[in-house]
Order: sequence, then C-alpha cells, then structure tokens
Amino acid sequence: MIDYDLHIHTEYCGHATGMTVAAILERAEAMGLSSIAITDHIFSHDDHAVIQKIRADVAAYGPALKVYVGAEVDVDYEHTDGRFVTDTFEGLDLVIAGFHYVPTVGNYPHSPQDNTLNAEEFLQHWHDSLLGIVSNPNVDILAHPGRLLAAGVDLDVHFEDALCIFAEAAALSAQNNIAWEINEMTGCRLLPQWWGQWHRIYETALAEGVKLVYGSDAHAPEAIGTHEYVDMILAKLPKNCLARPEEILTLKKKNK
Repeated sequence: MIDYDLHIHTEYCGHATGMTVAAILERAEAMGLSSIAITDHIFSHDDHAVIQKIRADVAAYGPALKVYVGAEVDVDYEHTDGRFVTDTFEGLDLVIAGFHYVPTVGNYPHSPQDNTLNAEEFLQHWHDSLLGIVSNPNVDILAHPGRLLAAGVDLDVHFEDALCIFAEAAALSAQNNIAWEINEMTGCRLLPQWWGQWHRIYETALAEGVKLVYGSDAHAPEAIGTHEYVDMILAKLPKNCLARPEEILTLKKKNK
C-alpha cells in the first residue's frame, strides 16, 4: 500500500479541471494518505506566484495530513544543457524536474512522427539535457524518466542504447541525491508492449544507488493516489525499494 503521492497538479495550471486545492485535500484525506506534494507547473519565472496561492489555499483548508508545496519546474527547451526555465527555487518544499519538450524544437511529441529531429540528433540532445538536469543539486526528483524518449523515437531501435544513457544519469542522480519518480500517468503514454520493459530503467537507477518515489501526476481528483501501473513496475523490482517522502527530503536537506 502506497500512502503518499508526490506529484499532483492544481487547476491553476490551466489543464486540470476540478483540481482545486480543497478538492485535492479532500480526496487525499478520504484515501487515507499520510502525505502529498502539490507540485504545479512552473513554465516560466512568473509562475512562482501560483505557489503562494497554493500555500494560502492549503493554510485556509487546514489539512490533517502532511502537505508539501513544491513545483514541477520545466526544463528550458531552447537549450540542450538541461537548464531550467527559472533559477529561483527558494520557497519550494519539493522540486520536480519536468522534461517535456524536444530540446531546440520545443514541441511536446505524441509519437516519433511529431519529432522533427532525426533520431541521432534527438538522442544527443536528450542525452545532454538529461545529464544536465541530474547535475543540478536543486532538484529533488526526476519526473517520469523516459517519457519524452518514448514519445520521440522508436524504442524498438533505441531502447538498449538509451539504457546506457540512463546509467550515466543514474550515477549523477545518486551523487546529487536526486530520486527518480515511478509515475502513474506514464502507463497511459507508453505503448502496451513496453509496459513489461519499463522496470529496466528503474533497475538501472537502483544499481547506481538512486532512490525511487511514487507520483500519480494527477490532473483530476480521481487520479490522486492511484498506482495500478506503478504496481506493475514495482512487482518487477526488489521488494521495499520505494523510498519514503521524508527520507528523500531529509537527505536532501542534509546535503544542501
């Protein structure tokens, strides 16, 4: 039983209808969760104002469970070094790195056909960006590892090479105490034939000493705390490999 959820969006992001802070907290309490993280998108420096709105909404509700107010901070797609859209991380309990857009192109691909870069160029940009992301000690969690990869290239051709890149990224993540997220929504974004392979990314992470955490990536109240796809991944990994939220954040605090 997973009793926390470290990746939840609110209606302030513009694409999560019904996700008021009150609705999120009501749902989390009804599910008996011990802690959650509300982590709305930061697509630009100006989006920090949303964080204060969320904090005020949480305070007004007065939840019984532990609530971290953080953000999924986007990677700046105009560059290939993994820099973020902002360099301001103060005031965030939790920083999740959101790697969504094709570097230098800036679109969100839904299939390799949406990716205008050839596979070799995309993989080089993805490699450089990913290593840059996990070299940033301000990051607590790498969101949905491999989701952009799955959308951008033919995995039948490039998955084994990508695992080597993940190993490089895992070594840097362990060095910088960056956890990797097992993300429930990723199950909706992968072709079913890859569901049985995705645990290999997390085996690579564990081999380098990276901690794993769970996040629903919920954009609707009913998605909060759901982990059907995550359970499929965990069934193929060592028992009790999922870290606790306080373990991640305490470790991070000690090393800052």
